[in-house]
Amino acid sequence: MNMYVPYLLGVGSLAFATPSSSQLGTVGILASDGLNTLDNSTASAALLLYDPVTLSAAIDSCGSLSEKLWSPSDLPFNAGLNDSLAYEVYRKRLTSHGLLWIDQPHSSYEYKQPPHQVPRCQAIDVHGNIHPVSCRAKLPALCSQTAPASNITYADNTSRYQIAQSVGSQSLVGYRDFLTFRFMGVRFAAEPERFTYSSLHEGSGTNVALKPAPECLTLPNNGSTDCLFLNIWTTSLPGPSMKKDLKPVMVYIYGGGFTTGSASNPTNDGGNLAARGDVVVVDIAYLLSTLGFLALDDGIHNGNYFLSDQIAGLEWVQKYIEHFGGDPTRVTIFGESAGAESVNALIASPKGKDLFHGAILQSNYYQPYVPLTTAINKTTRQILNLTGCATVVDQLTCLQAYNATALLGLATVFNYPVVDGTYLVSESIDLNSTTNVTNRVSVMMGVNRDEEGVLGTVFPTNDLTTGIDDIAHASHLNASAIFESHLFPVGTSRTANDTLDVFNTTTRISTDASFRCVNQFEAYAGVKDGVLPNIWFFEFNRTYQDPAYNPNLVCAAPVTPSHPYGDPSQEYFKCHAGDLANTFGNVARVGFPDRDGLDANFGQLITDYWTSFARNLDPNPDMEYLKVRGYWNTINQIEQSGPWEKVDPAQPKMMELQWNSVMMSFRDVEQCAILGFPLNYLTQ
Repeated sequence: MNMYVPYLLGVGSLAFATPSSSQLGTVGILASDGLNTLDNSTASAALLLYDPVTLSAAIDSCGSLSEKLWSPSDLPFNAGLNDSLAYEVYRKRLTSHGLLWIDQPHSSYEYKQPPHQVPRCQAIDVHGNIHPVSCRAKLPALCSQTAPASNITYADNTSRYQIAQSVGSQSLVGYRDFLTFRFMGVRFAAEPERFTYSSLHEGSGTNVALKPAPECLTLPNNGSTDCLFLNIWTTSLPGPSMKKDLKPVMVYIYGGGFTTGSASNPTNDGGNLAARGDVVVVDIAYLLSTLGFLALDDGIHNGNYFLSDQIAGLEWVQKYIEHFGGDPTRVTIFGESAGAESVNALIASPKGKDLFHGAILQSNYYQPYVPLTTAINKTTRQILNLTGCATVVDQLTCLQAYNATALLGLATVFNYPVVDGTYLVSESIDLNSTTNVTNRVSVMMGVNRDEEGVLGTVFPTNDLTTGIDDIAHASHLNASAIFESHLFPVGTSRTANDTLDVFNTTTRISTDASFRCVNQFEAYAGVKDGVLPNIWFFEFNRTYQDPAYNPNLVCAAPVTPSHPYGDPSQEYFKCHAGDLANTFGNVARVGFPDRDGLDANFGQLITDYWTSFARNLDPNPDMEYLKVRGYWNTINQIEQSGPWEKVDPAQPKMMELQWNSVMMSFRDVEQCAILGFPLNYLTQ
């Protein structure tokens, strides 16, 4: 006689107060793209336990995460989980014919079977089909994912969503949100004695990593001198038997003129970038202003402490990032403004050797490294006089005892790299060198079209000659050559304002002199001399300026009746820092409204370019990868723009990044030559 055999299973009790991958095996978050939504109400997500276990063990493991086995009744399988699992198959982390444990039905799971047959339960395949399987089988498992999406003001880091990870001799307790595991405020170096060089910190015991890294001390009195921490975002945590399927790592270095900035600025939160791009994102901190740069005339305290901070952070990444699923042999460093100058310095520095394998420079500005003696005479002596330390025998002890905030508030501060002979050995990257001084890595670099729109001075004049004289004097340029070239005609503003028309022209001049020319001649020289043979150049022609950083009020897209938040298709200044929210895919996260229905999609395109570079040292994404992940907006845009071509010294081109991007020749080459920065500036 046939029998119907019910097999009922309930969710196990909480097994561990703070679960860890050593108990769970490798665990990952499968979630749909976070760039389009700030909540998990319409997206299907799950936790994936990669290591095969029995159904009973899977239930207990989900329970230890305060979750249950995933159920098709939670949200539709095709709401994103289908693409996530297809990608796991594509990456060979799952097999196309494999099954995964899911929640069992609440009523009897009835089917005909012979007497005394081993009870059978249900599992799902990567296509969403349910299959009966022996309850004693060992399979990977899907758990529910109820952790909420975090945003600029909210994150649930309570014990329900915490997880511990063994990292060397310490256990770090982080947490997960809807998209990633987040380990915030991880110490990578002890607070160094003032004006000394930092070194790698080896942690021990259990350390909480739930709050973002503290800001390094800035004015008026924000942050701390004990600030050498980093933040980590990842979608998977390897267990003890971790597979060597490790993800690319992107290490971000913040900007701020070397006087401000934070590894925990909400704009550079790495969650969306890590989730969409399947990379591990790390933000590292470094000491700012005089505390990070002051050089003394004693042959020991030679400045560039900020670089020792960054190098210690990169050394920590090399040693420990595997514990977060990151591949230490595929590290890309990237930064904007002073962060880009830091990246530039790390490329040039002998101390940066083998710590990274690719580099992205966004809005690097022209500032040659100053010889040590010149810097001491120019800046250190003034600081010594202002602090009263110039006349004491032990100047170092005097400066170390001086109030840190007061030191940063002096009329003179030290905030630039120097040629110290150890961290930096020449005044710029030696692109004519045949030595190993320069780290020969693949590079992406570029600018925003109108960088100085937010930085430049609005000179109160409607006379072009006066405007050019003013900007030439301020930027140490040849006013006569500029005016006589007729290459900088008066600009046309979008309002009837002659003063703003002149500002258009002076902004173009100062943007070229400070940003565009140096980036273009560096890219040209790197490729021509073969020191940096693989360079992709870009210009952002679509930006989203933080309203809190728009002092000249020209960097926002114009408001129209149909576009109350601004119309990006119209003309506006594409200013310094306007690329950051898109780089991290964080336009929605930081609360910026979508101006024309394309801001989220443009953020997707940029993060896909940036993370493709991290994966392949080439910004052109693999089409199969994009299709498997369902990134159709990016596919359509790349079909429109065509491939992103490398810089060719015979005819250097760049990708103009906008909605419907296009390859075009380097901009303002003739103008740069008039300003004294020709394309062959470094190769003459």
